[in-house]
Amino acid sequence: MKVCDLHCDTLSALRRAGQAGRPLSFVHSGLHIDLARLEAGDYMLQCFAAFVDLGSGEDPLVTALEEIDVFKRLMAAYPERIAPVYTAADIARNAAAGKVSAMLTVEEGGCCKGSLGVLRRLYELGVRMMTLTWNYDNDLAASNVKEQGPFLWPCPPDAEHGLTGRGLAFLAEMERLHMIVDVSHLSDRGFWDVVEHSARPFAASHSNCRALAPHCRNLTDEMIRAMARRGCIAGLNYCAAFLDGQPDPAACRSTAALIARHAAHFKQVGGAEMIALGSDFDGIGGPLELDGCDKLPLLADALRKAGFTEDEAEGVFWRNARRFFEENL
Repeated sequence: MKVCDLHCDTLSALRRAGQAGRPLSFVHSGLHIDLARLEAGDYMLQCFAAFVDLGSGEDPLVTALEEIDVFKRLMAAYPERIAPVYTAADIARNAAAGKVSAMLTVEEGGCCKGSLGVLRRLYELGVRMMTLTWNYDNDLAASNVKEQGPFLWPCPPDAEHGLTGRGLAFLAEMERLHMIVDVSHLSDRGFWDVVEHSARPFAASHSNCRALAPHCRNLTDEMIRAMARRGCIAGLNYCAAFLDGQPDPAACRSTAALIARHAAHFKQVGGAEMIALGSDFDGIGGPLELDGCDKLPLLADALRKAGFTEDEAEGVFWRNARRFFEENL
């Protein structure tokens, strides 16, 4: 079965390996995602995030640009096997040529340093989706997870702080550009600000269901219904903390059955058409039953056992994401 995945952190992992003097081959890297595994997994599209940690002490824009440079160099190195996506037509064109499609995204709008000019230049470099935040509040919006605060389990959502005036300007400009607004990591108040002020469908590229796992990174049923009404899409995250509802975070598991359970809840609340995959590969640790992008047949079987028809499972795996990008890029 073909696969489209809305989020991974492979660019960051490759950049860090290179900085540490241990560069990895993208063909066989040993990461959750590499070119051989993408091909073995029959991937149609992988979204690659330029991930920025505002708490690292590094210049956030430099970090984003260096990871975009990693992406560009990968595309140049293997043009017969993987190719970038700038428009929806590129996905079909690459598939017809037998190539994996790669879409460049950004995880942490704070890398723009509040500049709409930087946002526009990122679009010119190929960025087609961006989260407004990661785990820190920035000049655009508040985040739900607060890395700078005390560890709390499950972490409480931020229902008070949302988009700033600058964040609203970014929302409008992203929609003008047709750069997908990604609400994963955004505060609860920020989510509803996007619902109120957006004119186009948006994405939660790697978020699950809060009704099943009470982490604030997940979506409430009310959020899921709002997204479904707007033609939005949500990617299933494979991180154990966002899948399992254990009272002890160390006991949380990441299994195909748990991912399928969240998919079934999305289907019940918002409909099967809004569900996609958002693995968070190479950004999540711990034991994973799906420990690489070539293990997705395990999830296909789990979806069937959870009551998904073959057509619905294909929707989750690739068709919903491809339709979303065809309609919104």
